[in-house]
Amino acid sequence: MKHPHDNIRVGAITFIYSVTKRGWVFPGLSVIRNPLKAQRLAEAINNKRGLYD
Repeated sequence: MKHPHDNIRVGAITFIYSVTKRGWVFPGLSVIRNPLKAQRLAEAINNKRGLYD
């Protein structure tokens, strides 16, 4: 991330920043507003995904 409202990308996982909801859209259409929490969640999902490939 170079700017505070950039998308969060970890491996093949990308969380899109929603300007209207002021947070990152999580798969399942929930919104995460804390960027550190969103980053950790993206890393966890990416790691789990690697186990099944």
